[in-house]
Formats: sequence, structure tokens, C-alpha cells
Amino acid sequence: MNQYIATYNGDLAAYRQSVLIAFQQVEDYLAAVRILSDQLVRQQEAVDHSQTYLKMEQARYDTGIDPYIDLAIAESTLYGNEQGLANLQIQQMTASVELIQALGGGWDKTQLPTAAQVTAKPSVAETKIQH
Repeated sequence: MNQYIATYNGDLAAYRQSVLIAFQQVEDYLAAVRILSDQLVRQQEAVDHSQTYLKMEQARYDTGIDPYIDLAIAESTLYGNEQGLANLQIQQMTASVELIQALGGGWDKTQLPTAAQVTAKPSVAETKIQH
């Protein structure tokens, strides 16, 4: 009898630990998605400003005011900011997928129940097991 109680207590502790880990993962990924959203807004602003800077520098170069190196620097700045934006978008999408997984979502459609399984009423045996 003591062996069964010890096994039950061990299983219960493992279950509680997995639930705590799941809650921590959800919290972490929610925070990551929020933080990355804020960073994306700021990075998009940097891209927008870089585009404006490049247009101004292009006009200055076309009129002969600035040398080509200034135009190249403006282009390089824009491309760097666009690369940073793309990287943040990838990070946000990855965090969103990880959040969905932490909430119980899967990667494969075969893991989802069919429509018949969702709408089916549980059998008498399943009802007794749940209670």
C-alpha cells in the first residue's frame, strides 16, 4: 500500500512541476511577444526615418551638394534598419508560435481532434473516469 501512495505522490509532484513549467513558459512567451511588439514599432520608425534620410540624401547628391559616399551611407543605414526589422519580425513570429505551443497548440493537424471527436458525447465509462 505504501508503494502505491509513494508512486501516487511522485506522479502528483511531477504533474505539479509540469503545470508550473507550463505556466512559466506561457508567461515568458507573452512577455516576449509584448516586448517584441514594442521593439517592432520603434524599429519601423527607424526604417521610416532612414527612408526619409535616404530621399533627402539622394536629392542632395543629385544636385551636387553631397558626395556619393554620403548617399552610400544613407543606403547602408536603411538596409541595416530593414534587416533589424526583419529579424525582429522573425523573433516575434517565433515567440508567437512558442506561445501557442505552450498553451497546448500543436504543430501537426493530425494531433487535433476530428469534428466527430469534438461533437461526440462521452461514453458512460469515460464519464465515470472523469468523475
